Amino acid sequence: MRKYLMLLIVAAGFASCTTTGSLYNWNDYVDASYKYYKKQTPEATEHLMKTYEAMINKPNGSRRVIAPGICGEYGYFLLQNGKKEQGIAMLQKEKELYPESAVFMDRLINQFSK
Repeated sequence: MRKYLMLLIVAAGFASCTTTGSLYNWNDYVDASYKYYKKQTPEATEHLMKTYEAMINKPNGSRRVIAPGICGEYGYFLLQNGKKEQGIAMLQKEKELYPESAVFMDRLINQFSK
């Protein structure tokens, strides 16, 4: 009887450690980025921009935080399209959310601030 009780306690412990959803909300990111990098049409660019904005403005998922790399990638995308101030702001936001990216983000910020 004790063996079954212990097994039940261990099983309940493992069951409580699982997450019910994903940590981050990826929206339509995979499809949008695939279409953009496959063929860089104005429609694909617009779709990717809207996907980035939706992910940044309304972060869902169990953590309710923007997924890692999204602000940095969106910032770089903005910089490539001539939106310098917005792009640098997104790189700064990536650095704030994920401090482990600071070295890389600082390098990009310095490069595009010149």
